[in-house]
Amino acid sequence: MNDWILLPLILIAIAAGWYLGRRERKSSRYYELGLRHLLNDEPDQAVATLVTELNVDNDNIDTHLALGGLLRRRGELEKAVFVHENILQWARLDQATRHNVQMELAKDYLQAGLLDRAESMSMTLAAENPQYRSESLKIALQVYEQERDWHRAIEIAKQVTGGADEAQIERAISHYLCELAELSLTRKDPEAAKGFLVDAVGHFAQNPRVSLLQGRIALEAGDPEAAVRFLERIIEQEPVYVAESMALLETAHQEMGSEVAYRSYLEHCLTHFPSISVVLALGRVIRDQEGTDALARFIANQMAQNPTLRGFIELIDVNLGQAEGAMRQNLNLLKNFAEAMIADKPNYRCGDCGFEGKRMRWHCPSCRSWASIRPIFGLEGE
Repeated sequence: MNDWILLPLILIAIAAGWYLGRRERKSSRYYELGLRHLLNDEPDQAVATLVTELNVDNDNIDTHLALGGLLRRRGELEKAVFVHENILQWARLDQATRHNVQMELAKDYLQAGLLDRAESMSMTLAAENPQYRSESLKIALQVYEQERDWHRAIEIAKQVTGGADEAQIERAISHYLCELAELSLTRKDPEAAKGFLVDAVGHFAQNPRVSLLQGRIALEAGDPEAAVRFLERIIEQEPVYVAESMALLETAHQEMGSEVAYRSYLEHCLTHFPSISVVLALGRVIRDQEGTDALARFIANQMAQNPTLRGFIELIDVNLGQAEGAMRQNLNLLKNFAEAMIADKPNYRCGDCGFEGKRMRWHCPSCRSWASIRPIFGLEGE
């Protein structure tokens, strides 16, 4: 009687062993096929095999996570989302593993531009698991930056402060407040802009963007003396941004009639942090005070020390006024050649990722860093 009871159990065990062995052989076959594609330098076929054929189970979750991360780094975001969503749908996960997969999926959503999903998943994860709170909130922060929801970004950033990234977060908050100040200025509300800028200083006292905006507001309000005070702080804060203040500063000193003080400041800048923007601004002052010959000597001397194409073009312009005949034609030819050389050259570069552009941006559109874009110095730049 006992044999009759044992026989079905034995048959069930054999069947289970055969099924599990068949599954293992099938998975092994797909691993082998994927590896063969990789060895044959066929990464696309390898990825396709692993994504479409390899079933999710507790034994290969790490493989799927690694595959999803690889796909995201390759920019194949639709496949990365599929892999990570597939894990959540089919695998029996403990809470820690599920949260890990959700974090990877939130990154997929963010990079794919699925901002609503990225926000929802990151905020849910931040509430459920303290271990992922900081990383999840940073994902949400990037969502609000892309949506330009600066109030919400400030709210979330204040929850992230602390730790190794505190200084970076504080700088970001300062720039969020500058963004709000600029929005206020477009709405003709300078008082609100001033309030945001005061708060911005509280988060990053050396932010040159704040000084630029404060100088602009003071100048538009008819207070050139205050504008000069704000703008001339930049040489002490971040000298590379002095060039961004030149137009406002020149206007402010002209309104005050303080050309001597303006020249003194420009000479100070040229001594401590030379740039072609400062050279050209100082050249205009020298021309107005001493004449064209003095300007030509000054520009020629500066080009001998720090040659730039913009300075070369200015030197040509100075000499064009006195040139005639063939000499004038040759100078025009040289000027056109120099202008063509810099016409398509970028003026600014991100120090973090190398993004380049013609205009100044405080937020890098490539790596999303704040205040990492600076003027390019050298022959074709400042």
